Amino acid sequence: MPRVPHPRCAGISLVELMVTVALGVILALFALPQYTTWLASQQVRSATESVLNGIRVAQGEAVKRNASVRFVLDPADGWEVQLVSDDSVLRAATFREGSPKVALTATPVGTTTVVFDGLGRVLDAAQNPLADRITWDVDTSTGISGVRTLRVVVDTAAATGVGIRSCDPNLATTDPRGCPT
Repeated sequence: MPRVPHPRCAGISLVELMVTVALGVILALFALPQYTTWLASQQVRSATESVLNGIRVAQGEAVKRNASVRFVLDPADGWEVQLVSDDSVLRAATFREGSPKVALTATPVGTTTVVFDGLGRVLDAAQNPLADRITWDVDTSTGISGVRTLRVVVDTAAATGVGIRSCDPNLATTDPRGCPT
């Protein structure tokens, strides 16, 4: 019986494997700076959306309960929505949930509390409707360049009473995504 030749084993050689791994490492090194910038930008966006959500929850709870409700921001940790009458916590969130490396800067400096009355209006410390705009700038605390800073605005000069929104302070005021002056 004649002997049938065996086909050569299919596969990859060690040299081919090493070239593939080297190319993968080089591509990963090129992508790493963009990935860290993207990750920091996502954390800024997540923190901005969290603060925005907390303020809206506080305003909604105030209207729903027809009672004063406060939004308390801890720039290092997170926020709480509290009922003013008994300081009970209605809702809370921490920045560790999606944005552990963010820095918040308030204007007016040190503003960490916003109180809403039963009509959803923002009140000052004397329980009068607030006339000033409150903003929090959200930025990365890592020092990575290229990260887009966002701003949360509680604007009592809005035509509808209280305007709560996020915006980009680096865009022109004529841009719908830009911040009011």
